Amino acid sequence: MGSLDICFVVNAVGEGSIPAEIATAVTRHTDHTVDILTWFDSGQFAGEELLDVRSLDAPDTALGIDSATYHRAARILSEYDLVQAHHNHSAAFAKVIARRVGVPAVSREGNTRDGFTRKGRIANGVTNPLARRVVCISESVYQSFTSWERAILPERKVRRIPNGVHIDRIDETAPALPDGVTPADDAFLVGNAAMLYEQKAQDTLIRAVAELNEQADRPVELVICGDGPERARLESLAETLGIRSQVSFAGLVERRAVYAMAKAVDAFAMPSRWEGFCSAVAEALAAETATVLSDIDTFRELYDGAALYHAVDNVGGLTDCLERLLTDESRRESLARAGRDLVEEKYTITAVAKQYGALYDDIVA
Repeated sequence: MGSLDICFVVNAVGEGSIPAEIATAVTRHTDHTVDILTWFDSGQFAGEELLDVRSLDAPDTALGIDSATYHRAARILSEYDLVQAHHNHSAAFAKVIARRVGVPAVSREGNTRDGFTRKGRIANGVTNPLARRVVCISESVYQSFTSWERAILPERKVRRIPNGVHIDRIDETAPALPDGVTPADDAFLVGNAAMLYEQKAQDTLIRAVAELNEQADRPVELVICGDGPERARLESLAETLGIRSQVSFAGLVERRAVYAMAKAVDAFAMPSRWEGFCSAVAEALAAETATVLSDIDTFRELYDGAALYHAVDNVGGLTDCLERLLTDESRRESLARAGRDLVEEKYTITAVAKQYGALYDDIVA
């Protein structure tokens, strides 16, 4: 199969963007070349020198498109052999435009429907049948489709391709905590890396750290990398629970700083209420850090056997899991090895890029 010119359409792109990671990996590890078209904004990211990144600068309105945006998108997408749509807003338009200009499209589904707005679910669901293939990053994502979505989308058009992580970058990163984080010398460190949204349930994690501090013989401290609308509430919660000095909010940091943090802490926790994959978990496992996860279908599907689990929003269960890791070094070490082995087997960015490459070959064959 010859080389294909592919365009990824996204709402925006920047540091840590999963579509950008996939685009650069496909360009590096397959015969195909990927460029990126952003509907709104574009920022810097690792590997951007490999790609042509263009922006439509669509109008900041409720609809997010006008005649000029439509015609420019149609002209750009017609230049390519294949289009891959990623984010709900731009994806809905991209699938329609790709069909109009006669270019095959792939729709990538990167999260379960729990976090979708009704408008987003409808726009994405009704346009998915226009795509040649729909890629779900986990079986849990596909199972979250509503009955009407599955009714109009033949399952033969659906593929499962997970996200991938850069093991080489993780390996070459030294353990380090974010700037300004100075824990007590004997502290047991728990890490978390995620945007501060309701989905990520950092409130449950903060409550668990407070409980564990009441039980443990050594201080327990929490490092959170990420920012978002829940930050003020989370900071207030830590203050109310009397552990504000033991919870460090590092804010947005570069991806390598997340790797460094994951390697520096004693345990990593992700108590999410829902997920499609969660690359930060795979990165923590690759960093050989013992990990605690909420017992949701996605995490069981992807990471079973490589982490400890607690019920969603169960503070006591999360506290118990962290306490087991604090007191049992051998358990921490065995989970660290199991996590690394799992990522090496299933979730490297190189392997994921090759799965996309094979998918593209199949579509144009």
